[in-house]
Amino acid sequence: MKKFLKIFLIAMVFILALLVVIPYAFKGRIMQIAKDEINKNLNASVEFADLRLSLIRNFPNLSVTLTGMSVVGVDDFANDTLVSFAAFRTVVDIKSVISGDEIVVRSILLDSPRVKALVNDNGNVNWDIMKETEELAEPETEETEFQVSLRKFEIRNGRIEYADAPMEVRTTLDGFNLNMRGDLSQDITSLDISASSEVFNMWFEGVRYIANARLNVATLLDADLNDFRFTVREGEIELNEIDMELDGFVAMPGDDIDMDLKFLSRNTDFKAILSMIPAIYMSDFDGLEARGSLALEGFVRGTMTEETMPSVGIDLVVQDAGFSYPDLPESLENMHMNLNIFYDGVDDDKTTVDLHSFHIEMAGNPFDMSMSIRTPMSDMAVNASMRGTIDFTSIADIVPLDDMTLRGLLESDVVIAGNMSDIENERYEDFNAGGSLRLTAFQYTDTDFPQGISIPSANLDFSPRFVELSEFDMLMGNSDFRMTGRLENFIPYVFNDGVVRGNMLFSSTLLDLNEFLAEDETATTDTVPLTVVEIPGDVNFTLASSIDRILYDNMEISDLKGRIIIRDNRMIMEGVNMHMLEGTLRMTGEYNTQDMSAPFINFNMEINEFDIPASFNTFNTVQQLAPVAKDLKGKVSSTMQMYSLLDEEMMPVMTSIDAKGRLMTSSVELVGSQTFEKLAGALRLREDRSNVFRDLNISFTISEGRVYVEPFEARMGPVNMIVGGDQGLDQTLNYLVKLTIPRTEFGSGANQVIENLVSGAASRGLNVQPGDNVNVDARIAGTFSDPEISLDMMESARSSLDQVKEQIRTQAIEEIEKRVEQVEDRVREEASEKADKILQEAGQRAEQVKKAAENAASQLRKEGEANALKIESEAAGRGRIAEAAAKRAADGVRRESNQKADALIKEADERADKLMEDARNEADKLR
Repeated sequence: MKKFLKIFLIAMVFILALLVVIPYAFKGRIMQIAKDEINKNLNASVEFADLRLSLIRNFPNLSVTLTGMSVVGVDDFANDTLVSFAAFRTVVDIKSVISGDEIVVRSILLDSPRVKALVNDNGNVNWDIMKETEELAEPETEETEFQVSLRKFEIRNGRIEYADAPMEVRTTLDGFNLNMRGDLSQDITSLDISASSEVFNMWFEGVRYIANARLNVATLLDADLNDFRFTVREGEIELNEIDMELDGFVAMPGDDIDMDLKFLSRNTDFKAILSMIPAIYMSDFDGLEARGSLALEGFVRGTMTEETMPSVGIDLVVQDAGFSYPDLPESLENMHMNLNIFYDGVDDDKTTVDLHSFHIEMAGNPFDMSMSIRTPMSDMAVNASMRGTIDFTSIADIVPLDDMTLRGLLESDVVIAGNMSDIENERYEDFNAGGSLRLTAFQYTDTDFPQGISIPSANLDFSPRFVELSEFDMLMGNSDFRMTGRLENFIPYVFNDGVVRGNMLFSSTLLDLNEFLAEDETATTDTVPLTVVEIPGDVNFTLASSIDRILYDNMEISDLKGRIIIRDNRMIMEGVNMHMLEGTLRMTGEYNTQDMSAPFINFNMEINEFDIPASFNTFNTVQQLAPVAKDLKGKVSSTMQMYSLLDEEMMPVMTSIDAKGRLMTSSVELVGSQTFEKLAGALRLREDRSNVFRDLNISFTISEGRVYVEPFEARMGPVNMIVGGDQGLDQTLNYLVKLTIPRTEFGSGANQVIENLVSGAASRGLNVQPGDNVNVDARIAGTFSDPEISLDMMESARSSLDQVKEQIRTQAIEEIEKRVEQVEDRVREEASEKADKILQEAGQRAEQVKKAAENAASQLRKEGEANALKIESEAAGRGRIAEAAAKRAADGVRRESNQKADALIKEADERADKLMEDARNEADKLR
């Protein structure tokens, strides 16, 4: 017996050892197969940390687990992760792996997947990563069959995001779980599917229509895998407290998707729909007393192709509804609502919206609204009204607001009826618009926005021609705003994506931007990095602005005045003046976001008496382009033209800066400059020497990451200088400084320095006899942190800079007398070559500017023509009226794209002409 037990134990240990060892015997082969297949079939970057195999977990089948896997896009979606997960586990028939004939998969598990499905502005999708057939490698003679005999598919704790830029739709599912059971090896089968999401959000055109909702889906599907047709036998959808039945089918026989789905609310209690309002659902929802009935039903029916979408219909009716909380004094009563929405997926122009009625009474205040929309694409017809009073203060007596404060009174009496074409064609007598919206004593604060908003008064008066903003006062924390003016084309802007135009007066006594940049209450000094702010393209505002004081980070701006124009994705400043950094700044130019991938600024600036240390500490551009400024004390004035691309944090891209200008200062003091200290040490200048420059006038240009300084005269105490050269973003220096130094400025050890310089000059045949003044050339190389100084004596000393210049002139004349024709020819040739080079480079830059504008304009025209043709083709065959309307809309699209293209070319031509004019002036000076 003992012998038998011993043999049995040995056998068991041996079997267990095999179960552990066998998977590793095949691990290398399976990992190689996985990598080969992935690389062969996908246009994406696929990584995974490890591949684990086990026979014990799902004995007698093989468990294969990929951990730390991610799929990252390429081209338009480079660096965007399409999918990643902690683990991807499959259970595979071990016999199929050993035989190699057919690999049979039994189950799949995705653990903590993160899926990000994107559609970019060009309509490209990031999940289209399969290589085209012709891209794939030639098949080998022996191929591995891959049969799916799947019984179970599971997702645990996933996050799924879908973002469609052209449709302006974004959806997220957090805490997503899915369990599907069925036999996918059969052509006809049944699938049992259940899915849930702890947090479900959906945005459309920037508005969140579903906020942090709970979603559950359960359904039984009859699946025909030959025709790819799925019929819902039993379907249920729960969205918070809304419980809906689902039935119908989805079929994908080819590239198109046919569907006919119907949904119907099984819960007729009005309380169910209140669960979709976050403020109510999160506040003692179980204790809420609700009354009234709800009827919600709809359908999704039709075929999804590249040109068409299924049609969607939704009907919602609420009757005799109301609700109240036991602990609050007021209630919402007598709510009635009748809403019908129909979206025509084949002909967008047949889409209709009918809010037949909407009535509520809050704390005794009635509020009514109705709206009807027809022909939204060709010529939108609107019939809408809003009448009543909403007392925001009473909301706190109806719904628990917790840490939120809400007060104020909204009084409305507005009627809008007519076709948008009447406004667009200025037939205002055929369009009915009138009434007003008035908001008084409005206040709002919450824990996430403790600064709060306060609107003492605001008033909008409606008419067909314009909307008058007769009054608007607002406080946000410490900041205040006031605005008045007229808004034209406001109604088409609200209903039909038109462009709203306005001339406004904007004023403020204080804009404290630091309140909105602080990460939290305890980190007032740390700020959230800026991101590029897109200027809207559907707004054309001219703001005559006056702001007394602006606070941003450690900078204070005061007395800002000027015109700010917002249009065509641009913010244009015209004659904007402000006080800052102890001086004044005048700006004219633009911030341009027409291409969000390459936003830029283009400004002319006049700076007067800026404090240099404050400028250095405030602007990182100064720190990178002029690090020497940290060693200066004083004030500086400047005129500058500057163009620069902006990075993701709204900071200039240094290598793209193209600027020219002039710096002026009456007096500036050097404080601890490493470069000048090293120069003074090399010359053995006195320790009590002067370190103040006076009456500087410096011309400079910035291009391709370098600052070029034209030679200028400078005086530091009794020392005269001529300085010129350049420096780079890499902090490299390349300067020549010609100095005339009185002997009285030298300290101990200077005689040896002078003797060395004289000896060096003599070795080159120059007879230099220093007098009361010593003339020295200093070359400054290296970097700002580690400058390199080399000295050279150029000629015998004279008592003044003018005499030094005169000696240079005399020596030149003597040389010319020896070789007059040679020198003149060489000088003329060099000057002409330099002038020609300047003109050639300017011409190339001008052509680049024009070519870039022509390409952009051409693209605009192509896109406009494509959109116009699409509008006309969609209307073809739908009748003369529809075709005429489509032609009118298409012509408008063509006209708008041509106008934008012409404006781009005109702007580029003007900039190119200015480049050539400046180059010609510079070339003429050389000649």
